Amino acid sequence: ENNARTRYLSNDERSRLFKASRSSQWGKLYLLVLLAITTGARRGELLGLEWKDIDFDRGLAYVQTSKNGQPRVLPLTQESIRELRSLKQDGNILIFNSEIMPNKPFCFDKSWKVALEASEIKDFTFHSLRHTTASYLAQSGASLLEVANVLGHKSVNVTKRYAHLCIDSKQRLINNVLSKISV
Repeated sequence: ENNARTRYLSNDERSRLFKASRSSQWGKLYLLVLLAITTGARRGELLGLEWKDIDFDRGLAYVQTSKNGQPRVLPLTQESIRELRSLKQDGNILIFNSEIMPNKPFCFDKSWKVALEASEIKDFTFHSLRHTTASYLAQSGASLLEVANVLGHKSVNVTKRYAHLCIDSKQRLINNVLSKISV
C-alpha cells in the first residue's frame, strides 16, 4: 500500500526525480534530494546543515539538533560525498543557504514543485522522501529497529507503519534459517 501518508518513490520515479533535480535552476536541488533519500533526514535537519558539519574523511554529517532535540549522525553515501565536494564551501555557512540571506536556508519550494512536475510525480511531498528511505530499507531486509535508527525515531512504534514492507525479507529469513529444522 502506497497511500498519501506513506507514499514513496518507485525506482522509475526516483530516476526521473534525480534527472529533473540535476537540471533544476537551483544548483543544489539534486544534492538536497539525494541526501534526503540516502539519509532519511528531515527537511529541517538538512536545511540546518553547515559545511563544518560534514566530515568528508569519515563520510558523516552531524545534525546539531534533531526534531527530538538530540544530535544525530548521518552516514553519507559515496555519491553524496562526491556531490558535496563539488559544491564545498568553508566554515559556518549553511550548505543550502539563501543567496540573499546566507544565514537562512534557501526557499526551494518552487524548484521542488518544478522538479516534481517535470518528473510527472503526483501526490508527493518533500517529507515523502523520508518514507522513501524507510520503504527502501524495509524492502531490502532492514529490521524495524534499524529503520527507526536511520530515521531517528525515538520509538519503534512510529516505524511500525513500514512493517508490511518487511514481510518478504522476513519470509526469506525464515525460509533460509528455519526451513530445514523439521527434516
